[in-house]
Amino acid sequence: MDKRTLLILEYDKIIHELTLMTHSPLGRELCAALTPVSNLAEVQYRQAETDDAVKIILEKGVLPISGIHDIRPAVARARSQARLSCAELLRIGAFLRGVSRLRGSLPESYDPERILFGLLIQLQPLPEIEARLDEAIAGEEELHDRASAQLSSIRRRIRKAQNDVKDCLNRLVRSHGRSLQDQLVTLRGDRYVVPVKAEHRGDIPGIVHDTSASGATLFVEPLAVVELNNRIRELAGLEREEIDRILQELSALVATDADALRVNAELVARLDFAMAKGLLALKMKGQPPVLNDRGRINLRSARHPLIPADRVVPIDLELGTTFKTLVITGPNTGGKTVSLKTCGLLTLMAMAGLQIPTRDQSEISIFDEVLADIGDEQSIEQDLSTFSSHLRNIIRITTRARPKTLVLLDELGSGTDPSEGAALAIAILDYLRRKGCLTVATTHYKELKGYALRTPEVENACCEFDTDTLQPTYRLLIGVPGVSNAFVISQRLGLQPAIIEHARSLISEEEIRFEELIANVEKSRSEAGRLQLEARKLRDQAVEELQQHKILRDQLADKSRQVVEKARTEARALYGDALQEIEEMLTEIRQLQREDNLAQKHLLATEARRKIRTGLGRIEQEIGRATLRASGEALAEEEIRIGEHYSAPALGIVGKVIEGPDSRGNYILQSDAMRISVSADALRYPEAVADPSDKRHSRSRPGRKQDGLTMERHLAMNTEILLLGQTVEEATGNLDKFIDDAVLAGITSIRIVHGKGTGALRSAVHQKLKGDKRVKDFRLGSYGEGDSGVTLAELN
Repeated sequence: MDKRTLLILEYDKIIHELTLMTHSPLGRELCAALTPVSNLAEVQYRQAETDDAVKIILEKGVLPISGIHDIRPAVARARSQARLSCAELLRIGAFLRGVSRLRGSLPESYDPERILFGLLIQLQPLPEIEARLDEAIAGEEELHDRASAQLSSIRRRIRKAQNDVKDCLNRLVRSHGRSLQDQLVTLRGDRYVVPVKAEHRGDIPGIVHDTSASGATLFVEPLAVVELNNRIRELAGLEREEIDRILQELSALVATDADALRVNAELVARLDFAMAKGLLALKMKGQPPVLNDRGRINLRSARHPLIPADRVVPIDLELGTTFKTLVITGPNTGGKTVSLKTCGLLTLMAMAGLQIPTRDQSEISIFDEVLADIGDEQSIEQDLSTFSSHLRNIIRITTRARPKTLVLLDELGSGTDPSEGAALAIAILDYLRRKGCLTVATTHYKELKGYALRTPEVENACCEFDTDTLQPTYRLLIGVPGVSNAFVISQRLGLQPAIIEHARSLISEEEIRFEELIANVEKSRSEAGRLQLEARKLRDQAVEELQQHKILRDQLADKSRQVVEKARTEARALYGDALQEIEEMLTEIRQLQREDNLAQKHLLATEARRKIRTGLGRIEQEIGRATLRASGEALAEEEIRIGEHYSAPALGIVGKVIEGPDSRGNYILQSDAMRISVSADALRYPEAVADPSDKRHSRSRPGRKQDGLTMERHLAMNTEILLLGQTVEEATGNLDKFIDDAVLAGITSIRIVHGKGTGALRSAVHQKLKGDKRVKDFRLGSYGEGDSGVTLAELN
């Protein structure tokens, strides 16, 4: 891909934005090397990888890649039998822990066709090396005592010898206090010494290792500790030898799995690179483009990714369908160059595998080359004018032009005589068209408008200008040539009418009619666009209302099912009561049979039949009433009672009937402070309500009321508390009340969101939970649960 075009279209700034999204030097290296490619299959794979990354971020969050270093140089050194330093081994250990975290983020059930899951499954955790490095390496310049038994023994002996020296010197300090400058033991080199006054040099025999700047203090190693200091030095030498041996051993261990480490590094780089592409797509609100290799571009609501979101104006741009050359005209600062750059930059991004900031189903073609001449590159040193600098670039472009090439030309033919410049511009566009290139060019020359009108496969476009506000709208209109608007702008700004009329007289009548025709076309197009936008808004509003209606309908259907189910439950209860009464009657009948009382038996049988019919009738009535409520059918007048709650679906309210019916059969329905008159056929049951006259439903059961309160509290209780932005005092107070409410509601698991930050709030929360008897256990959230920004607690 042409490097100069990449710079002109500011592709390097997109790459900079991409590198900022990475979490490791491995991923940054891949991002920095990302360039557009011309192979359709390769671009499709890259786009699929980006789309998969976006889905994973939305489903589970960003993969845990932080804290991973580039270990490849260290692994290469280990393979060549070099001894690695503690710092290098420490980074390898951190890398292996990162690999284990990444591998552990793979879901138990996953789609093997997903690209990133395929990369995760290829990671090779090396638990043996990871455990050994964790056991041995304490820091960038230090090994743990447990790195080997020999090292632990040597250090133990060193510490004992050091304590012996200190004890000996402390005794000497106490006994020769007057001879010392300060009563302390210090080090010079690796030898323990005491500060002796120069005039008392003879009081403490020993070796002088240093003197103070004034010469008043001598740092003397007393003869009594020389041998002990020598012993410490010998042990320090043994320690260095043991450390070198351990480092060599660990380096050899790394070398044995160098290939696995190298593969892991490549996989981590690709995962970080893919995550960066996904994060950039979400930041830019990008969409995966529809790709083709037939030279067809169709951008819908395309936004330049480097212009702030609150300032960018989306454009629609089409190329390669019915025309292959697009000539954009219009005033300066009207958006012509931005449209040109947007087309080129989004094409490069798509070919690099990045999602583009457009509406969905935008189409991008894959090109062999993208060539651009945008901006003024005049040079005093090289004696190049604006025209010369443009022409040199155009010569380079025409030399490389061929089919499957996208050419972008800004201010074509400018910088020279207008008639010659226009002729040259037409010739260049015609040459590129015959070569089979797709071309987008901006210009001020009216001759190019006529060329676009009379030449096949060439189309006009303009950047819309509002003559009322004298401001560009930055919208690109395809199929409409631009108008200069010089006379309109001059008139609105107050130029004398005589001057404007004289200027008009200097232009041919044919040119004036042409400009007026174009102005009328643009005005009609603008009006049509406004009407189309209004129609689209009305359509979107209708679709939204239809969706809301569907949701309400589904909710009503669900509620209806609940009402019917409740009615059935109540009917079953009635049926059970009826069966119990029947059993009691049958028992009495059997008793009468034994007593041979025929008259009483006949009377009891008749009563039993009556009660059965009454019970069945009551069951059918309850089911009928519940079905009526569920189906939303109109209520009979006798079913409407003063003081009961009903709904008026047509008005979208629920309230209590407080008056009625009046002479017209209307009722007064009160909802909060609002009173409204509604007809009887507009009222419905809001939900299934048990008949208060039925005593079977009013019979109290032990614990029913308390259970109901607990259930209501449980349903209303939120299991998550947000403490973000609160002080420690506020957070602990709010957390205490939240735990109280959760315990009363019978909730056993809560989620506390305190954020990561400095960790002060998290520590305060944990301290609170540790001392709270209501808390059974707690832990930090794992990957996918909020990580260290969330604490999950179990309550007693």
